Amino acid sequence: MGAGKTWMGQQISLLTGYSHHDLDACIEEAEGMDISALFKKIGEDQFRVVEQKCLHELIAANANLLLSCGGGTPCFFDNIDFMKKNGTVIWLDPPISVLFDRLKAAYQSRPLLNNNFEPKQLEEYIHLKLAERTPFYKQAHFRIQDVKPDPLSLIKLIQHG
Repeated sequence: MGAGKTWMGQQISLLTGYSHHDLDACIEEAEGMDISALFKKIGEDQFRVVEQKCLHELIAANANLLLSCGGGTPCFFDNIDFMKKNGTVIWLDPPISVLFDRLKAAYQSRPLLNNNFEPKQLEEYIHLKLAERTPFYKQAHFRIQDVKPDPLSLIKLIQHG
């Protein structure tokens, strides 16, 4: 959450002409409601089933796809293995202080944030989520720790990986 996946996907899409999709936007379109409402209606467990279905469908239907997935996507089912088998997986990993600032600004629009605790606990929550998710994230082909990576540099890294 807040790492810049959607922004980076959009930038690389503009530079390469590849099709960019945001997995959450595809889920919202398929389900006819925003992610927060969907979480409230069906809960996280069922959301993850819907998410996996959309992930598989998007990858199957698109060549030269740039996909920005949710921060939890790689952590459920076989998603990280599926993503790696079907493309190059990049972990955008800015410092926690950057994530905190970005998420603080978007606190109410994040379903995993606005229903579980007060904003003052946000930094602790980020630490906990990263601790849970890092074993999955570490499986990515590339890890980018810049605050705001240069899209051209990222394209070159992938091409010459």
